[in-house]
Amino acid sequence: MKYVDQLTPSDQTLARKLTDFVPDEIFDIHVHPYHPDHFAPGTWAFLKSKGPLGCAEHREALQRYMSAKTIHGLYFGMPHQTADRVAINNFVSDEVSQRGTPLSRALMLVTPEDDREVVAQALRSGRFCGIKVYHCYSGRPDTMNATVEEYAPDWMWELLHEVQGIMLLHIVRDGAMADEANQQSVRRLCRAYPKAQLILAHIGRSFNYRNARDGFHVLADLDNVVVDTSAICEKEAFSTALKYLGPQRVLWGSDFGVSEMRGRCVTTGDSFFWLHPELLRADQVAPTSTNFTLVGIESLLCLREACEDAGLNGRDIEDIFKRNARRVLAPHLPSAT
Repeated sequence: MKYVDQLTPSDQTLARKLTDFVPDEIFDIHVHPYHPDHFAPGTWAFLKSKGPLGCAEHREALQRYMSAKTIHGLYFGMPHQTADRVAINNFVSDEVSQRGTPLSRALMLVTPEDDREVVAQALRSGRFCGIKVYHCYSGRPDTMNATVEEYAPDWMWELLHEVQGIMLLHIVRDGAMADEANQQSVRRLCRAYPKAQLILAHIGRSFNYRNARDGFHVLADLDNVVVDTSAICEKEAFSTALKYLGPQRVLWGSDFGVSEMRGRCVTTGDSFFWLHPELLRADQVAPTSTNFTLVGIESLLCLREACEDAGLNGRDIEDIFKRNARRVLAPHLPSAT
């Protein structure tokens, strides 16, 4: 998969379907700034020769296919075991303070091995409004089977409870939110630390929409849990989130720069599969089979369809694209907003 700089006529046609759906002002709750110097060579192949990609590049990319005039963001680094996290966190913080909008905020990329007091100081200072965690830092070889506590231990939640901070969590394990261990962890941690605000990335990693259908009932009574829409390309996942959580607990996110690749993720049995043009050989498939649009456009179109099917009104759409993010981030925003 490759980062795309130019839209095709097909992309532009599809994007016009979003003109009366996307509000003029939006808040992107899931954005990855990127600088190639912070990673080992070849770590993110889809961003090869790209970078740095900061706040300005994020807004410019989205405005190619979105009608929004103002784009705020919640920014955090791309996690990887080879990453220089100190450099990443400094880069993200500097980008947001120097080139972000007044409402944009940053999360700190944190691992279980980090010094608790260093993280606490960064959160208490207001430099970061919360933390981004990831399974690759869990310390086990098969990180995709890590429990939440293995890469987001209690000490992180204690700090977030203290500062009313955000945790951006990408759960793993095969069943995602249908997995009993994930359900137990999320329920225990969110009840134990009610002032910590949890954002479950990718509709609770519902790349397989059946995981959402089988597991989202356990989130309904947890007031400090919301989900973001980033990189989800199946209407059924959005529909399930809207059914169990309602439009006030669904936050739009792009997953920039994944959003700028061609392809989509599809449910396959009890798993999922990323389709993208580089997988398909022209001599093996019909020519139209490689006519993918961007992940960002695909996700927005599916979100629109789910909102229409759910009968949402204009205020609901404004909530998903802007107001929900402001509510979640309220302790860290100027009081006037």
